[in-house]
Amino acid sequence: MNPCCVLYSYLFLFRCRILVNETGCWMTWIDYCCNPLCNKRVTVKSGIFCGNYLHARGPYAPCQSAYCEDCYAPRGDKPFVIRETLDDDGVPLPDKEDNRFIKARAGDMFMVPFQCDQCHFQNVNKRDPMPGDAKDEEVLEYIRRANLDAFWARESSTVKKNLGILIRAEQCFNRLAIPSATPNLGPFPLEDTFGMKAAIAVLDKSLDKGVYERFVQWETFRKTRSAITNAHQASADGLGDTVGAYERSRVWISNVATHSFWYTRFMTGLHKRVGEVVKPDWPVPIAVMQYIDRGLNRLWSHESDLATKKRIAEMGAWFVVGFCIGLRGEEMLLIELSGTAESLRFLEDAIEPHFVVRVKGRTKGSLIAGGGFEIPCVAETGVSKLKPGRWIRRLVGLIHQEGRMNGKLFQRSLRVPRLLEFEEDFFDVLISVQNTTDLIEDGVDLREKAGIFRSLRRGLTSHAINMEVPPDLIKAVNRWRQESKGNGSKGTYEMIDHYAELGTLKPTFLRFSKAL
Repeated sequence: MNPCCVLYSYLFLFRCRILVNETGCWMTWIDYCCNPLCNKRVTVKSGIFCGNYLHARGPYAPCQSAYCEDCYAPRGDKPFVIRETLDDDGVPLPDKEDNRFIKARAGDMFMVPFQCDQCHFQNVNKRDPMPGDAKDEEVLEYIRRANLDAFWARESSTVKKNLGILIRAEQCFNRLAIPSATPNLGPFPLEDTFGMKAAIAVLDKSLDKGVYERFVQWETFRKTRSAITNAHQASADGLGDTVGAYERSRVWISNVATHSFWYTRFMTGLHKRVGEVVKPDWPVPIAVMQYIDRGLNRLWSHESDLATKKRIAEMGAWFVVGFCIGLRGEEMLLIELSGTAESLRFLEDAIEPHFVVRVKGRTKGSLIAGGGFEIPCVAETGVSKLKPGRWIRRLVGLIHQEGRMNGKLFQRSLRVPRLLEFEEDFFDVLISVQNTTDLIEDGVDLREKAGIFRSLRRGLTSHAINMEVPPDLIKAVNRWRQESKGNGSKGTYEMIDHYAELGTLKPTFLRFSKAL
């Protein structure tokens, strides 16, 4: 007789014997690891068991899946990211655990619902995987990765402590001969109630090519969950009754799998694994702003060509005015010419020379179509001596000489202005400062580090903090929102949403720009 057949029969009968003898509480489960190269003895103290371990589902026999901690590890060769913790010099720090995100731990099955790869495959495809089939193997690889991410939503210390408390409770029940307080771990329905299909889509998206790194970042690929959830909720069976409805606080009953407990743990573990790479724009220091203000003024004074003078004035206004009022790059393109030009009469104010920038359009802080706000700004800042009033007067004057009285302040060839029209000039100014002074270190790659979107705004915030401008005023000028504290108040800081409020708030915002 073939020795392999004898060995197979022995293992099969031995496994069945264990199952027959151990059909009680999970505390009594004993089996051998599913990995044929391992076959370690597995208990709840040394490994994990599928929730369907003892249960037939539909046409499928009990999966009998048990794994030791080390063998439930990633399968396949997909380069899933595991973010390293780095020190200030970019050197990886030693982790407390060498196997984070790459193996299961005893007790994981009690922290999050667990179904083995085969059971999940049956839920998704309504069949068993075909050995050697490339697509089926890829699906199984994604399932394994998703399960591991769900496990690692909780740290090892928490998992270990939870398991110890459970075992202690079961020992109490056994000693007192009372039924267990813990429910059966399965069986789970023969359908994708966990959201594994959506998890596979998220994991697949996470392997797309990135911009700053090899793969896309969390903020990009996590939106796959939102898209799938939105599609489900838009369907006939997407949402059930409203649980509560008071003003804008509404809670719906949802049967979308991406709202399941397992899926929430999966997304938490995934986020912990990949981390986030935040690349904020380099803040323009106040010394650089002062140099730009003076340098562009010299260029203006020696230039006679009107077209060139206009480009100099555009950059003077973009840098100096944009810095003093804290607008984002996209908001600069929404500054209205006529409304801003009307305010130039305030530059002659004997007490506080100033002007008002009028922004109109959909911005991050004002999403209502046609909405807008106004920002007052002094003609000259008090400490740094920047002169935003000079640049706004010059630019408006040159635009009026061209015969244009309406539209946007920053407008070149495109009917709807775009940042790309001004981006090259923006970087040319900064690179000129870097090449002619020591104000910007040579090692700073400005085209990589700086940005027309936020560099001025971040520079303003840093300078305002250094000048000890009150935090609430900084938040108000930056139009930052503060989350509600649960006391019924709106709890937000917003810029003027209606022009009628400008009169009462103008002194506050002039005080801000005066303090710079």
